[in-house]
Amino acid sequence: MTKVIFLLSILLTSCSLFQRDEYEFDKKLFITPERDYVDQLASIGSAYLNTDGVKRVKLSTKSRKYLELLYFKVVSNNKLFLREPLTPSFNIIESEVPFLFSLPKANFFFSSALIINYMKNEEIFIAAFTKSIVVSQRNLFPAKTLIPKGYINTKEVLNYTRLPVEIKTEVNKWTYYVLKRSGHDPYALLIWLQTMNKNTLDFTLLYGNTQIISREEFLFKSFISELKVKETFSGRQANSSPDYYYFVRDVKRKVR
Repeated sequence: MTKVIFLLSILLTSCSLFQRDEYEFDKKLFITPERDYVDQLASIGSAYLNTDGVKRVKLSTKSRKYLELLYFKVVSNNKLFLREPLTPSFNIIESEVPFLFSLPKANFFFSSALIINYMKNEEIFIAAFTKSIVVSQRNLFPAKTLIPKGYINTKEVLNYTRLPVEIKTEVNKWTYYVLKRSGHDPYALLIWLQTMNKNTLDFTLLYGNTQIISREEFLFKSFISELKVKETFSGRQANSSPDYYYFVRDVKRKVR
């Protein structure tokens, strides 16, 4: 049986940012990653983009700048937890299937279908994006044997980066607080999970086992219900920014 090792550096330096009840996690779930493996995993991004059938949408400078500003805002407001910001790479993949994933070293991937059909407002997009930022900045990836072959398709890369529900549950909790500290609506993450749960067949490629989506939503609902703080964040910034609308239109123009 392949032994799966979950990659997470020891987070002692982050404790000053998060209160104790915000930052409890099961240390037995995580093992410190090997740097060589992280480098190897990051490198599959180039192999993926060079694979036949994988078509990258060329974003405008304005759209790239918008994504960069979001990334730096999230990381800068959570620097002790997310570490120093890197130089991010954003890749929109032309595909009719909704998916997103991240790789180490701030490499982010979104399908055009995800952006056009499922990101109904900016806060939902930011919630999904922030979750990917947490995964990438903290190197939360299952350690699996990587066989270099110069190419890798979408299904394979999603298999390499897919986390089990117990890890996703912790990531969702951290994403909640990261969103909150960044001035965004943390409850938008619940809306995003509910969106996927209502469209489980569409997200089969992303999740593999769609039953996990329901479980993930249930656990996150339980988490926020225990907080007992339906604060001012719910519904905050409901109106999307002009830059967000420009970004979505930019993707639409390039794939149609």
